Amino acid sequence: MSMMFYKSTTISMYLASKLVEAMYFKGIEAGKVPYFPHADSIIYAVSTAICFQAAVMEVQNLRPSYWKFLLRLTRGRFAVMNRKVLDVFGTEASMNFKDFVPALDPRHTVAPPERPVERSW
Repeated sequence: MSMMFYKSTTISMYLASKLVEAMYFKGIEAGKVPYFPHADSIIYAVSTAICFQAAVMEVQNLRPSYWKFLLRLTRGRFAVMNRKVLDVFGTEASMNFKDFVPALDPRHTVAPPERPVERSW
């Protein structure tokens, strides 16, 4: 709903999490919702998880600056995920990674890798 007012996903996600937090604390005041410790931390963790889910499943929907931030934060690990296996869910997760072929270890896969494996051990 916050996307209707702000096109920035960062601001929209912040507003959505603050709305949930405000509704939760109003529910506590009204006696409709039970209090439990660290609820605000859990709400923040869920909103962060939603952003990370978008970074894995729908990279094309992230802002380029946020994608670069995630790459710096994870030392590039978000870019080397095998997104081709996620395409079966209809999210087009590999859209921006068409040429990427992961280096799979044949001992841990059910299908042979598409390219020779370089073992580092």
